[in-house]
Amino acid sequence: MHGSEGIAAAHEIGAHIGEAISAHLPDPHAAAAKRGLDIRWMRLKYNVPAMVFALLVTWGGQSAVDRMSASIAKNGVFAPIGWVLMAGLLLLVLLVLPIGSWLGAAFANLIASILHGLVRLFGRAWKTPYIGYVLRLAVAVAVWSFVIAIGRLIARAVIHFLTGV
Repeated sequence: MHGSEGIAAAHEIGAHIGEAISAHLPDPHAAAAKRGLDIRWMRLKYNVPAMVFALLVTWGGQSAVDRMSASIAKNGVFAPIGWVLMAGLLLLVLLVLPIGSWLGAAFANLIASILHGLVRLFGRAWKTPYIGYVLRLAVAVAVWSFVIAIGRLIARAVIHFLTGV
């Protein structure tokens, strides 16, 4: 074996050795789990920065929570979800719509291939270390903005109901 075949075989052997060694190592979180101190379920490496970004980072004088609160107060609780659903339904209509001409069929195939490529690209990016972290952080910021905005609006409604102001 010479060249790239030898290198590939060496990588494969190294991977098997690494798996065999790691299988016999103790779980580093086992002691914390025994005492009930395992906090990995909280996903702090995403949630703490996401809450900071949602509350403190401003753009045009408003934070993400301020923008989400205004959108929910004006358009209702399902307004943020509605934009995502509208884009999904539009793509679904474009993909399902029967198009008879050869130009329409080419357009439908183009839309389908672009959509398939974007889904694969997003899936690959989600799995990479740095870009995936940024994507997961962006999703966490959106979720925390929504949750905090709902909490803020409920608190305002309760205060308004209790005080009449």
